[in-house]
Amino acid sequence: MDKEQNSNCWYREVCTLENCTNCIRYLEMKYLLDNSGIPKSRQIPTILDAGVDYDAFCKLADLKDDIVNFVNHGDNLYICSRVTGNGKTSWAIKLLLKYFDNIWAGNGFKVRGMFVHVPTLLNQLKNFESPLSQEYKDNLINADLVIWDDIASTKLSEYDHSQLLSYIDQREFKDLSNIFTGNIIGIASLENSVGTRLASRIWNNSTIIEFNGKDRRL
Repeated sequence: MDKEQNSNCWYREVCTLENCTNCIRYLEMKYLLDNSGIPKSRQIPTILDAGVDYDAFCKLADLKDDIVNFVNHGDNLYICSRVTGNGKTSWAIKLLLKYFDNIWAGNGFKVRGMFVHVPTLLNQLKNFESPLSQEYKDNLINADLVIWDDIASTKLSEYDHSQLLSYIDQREFKDLSNIFTGNIIGIASLENSVGTRLASRIWNNSTIIEFNGKDRRL
């Protein structure tokens, strides 16, 4: 158990402890990540080659260094590209992980950030036989920072639009931060996919960073 915990520790490169069981930093980070929705395979930051997206990566690196102020100000970010698989989700998760790294101390049992794959969330919201818990929904509204991944991957139905808009509106009223990722660029194209009101919140209320690199999965 000790070896397994140590190999999965986010600080294993700089920590000399052999046993993570009583390490406050490990336990605080574990709680944040266990309740974040970030897939286990993505909880260790990945290294990405900037390539043609060097300028975009530099802007995101600067934002990562200032992520606490970004969240405290209730700012929003939309990472977009017409190409799939070129690092949008990886960068969004990097930012959330950096936020956790900055605020873990003394956090206790408070959910501070969440990762949501939007198509999956919309399917879950329509599964009335196994509904999402109220605690999960409350966290989605109240967490400091939420990643809305693949928010514009498909054209939303009226029901999907109303559900998604409700959560994002409530977060906006609370001045809470959001990171959106999607494969649609431009307000007009967004409106066609997610509707006018939601498109306005994503495009007009966010810092826009566009990737032009090729699909890294290839």
